[in-house]
Amino acid sequence: MLASRSTLLATLVGLTVLAPVPAAQAATPDDDPPEAGETEAAEPEAPSSTRIACLDDTSEDGYQRKGVQKRDFLKRHRFEVGALGGFAASDLLSSSYTFGGALSFFLSEDFGLETLVTYQPVRFRIEDPFTAFDQRRHFTSGSALQAMGAVSFAPVHAKFKFTEATIVHGDLFLVAGAGRTFHDSVQGLSWQAGGGLRLYLARHLAFRLDVRDFILPQEVLGRGRITHNLTTIGGLGFWM
Repeated sequence: MLASRSTLLATLVGLTVLAPVPAAQAATPDDDPPEAGETEAAEPEAPSSTRIACLDDTSEDGYQRKGVQKRDFLKRHRFEVGALGGFAASDLLSSSYTFGGALSFFLSEDFGLETLVTYQPVRFRIEDPFTAFDQRRHFTSGSALQAMGAVSFAPVHAKFKFTEATIVHGDLFLVAGAGRTFHDSVQGLSWQAGGGLRLYLARHLAFRLDVRDFILPQEVLGRGRITHNLTTIGGLGFWM
């Protein structure tokens, strides 16, 4: 009798262990709360109407893809013929006007070669006191013709807004080179360094403004020295 009861109790315990878990109590992945350190995945942000309104070109998700805009004026493999004029201030001689022309050829958008030819009246600023003292001319006034070669480098392309509807493209450039200044007071090669601004007004027309330092070995009244001639020139460039 005791053995039968033990067998019945063992059978009931086995059935209890093997009983399935009720469906209402079964854990589902959706009901599993995030563990420590986990964050729930946020829903993707809706495309911004402000971004789309401000962009000419957007990606499929509406976000800006910033990039370099195309230039509306290309210099590569083109010639520029410039008519220039301005003012020159010298260390030794009198300040004077200057004018001339330039011919440039651009190997790429950034690099070009230039030839500059200018004319300038030459006068010694302290000649009058010497002449008044001994009634002799120690320096003969005249003119100087200058022929210079240079390499042009334009690393910066810019846009300038003049009115609400007018935006002009331009370049900031650097120049450096050497050449000759044909005058009796100049004793060797002339050097130049400077920079400038070029604004593209039309398809074949540009305005340019240059500031250059012409470095000359000069001898006046028996004394030689290296002089700096700061020159500001501006004008128009015609593109071919």
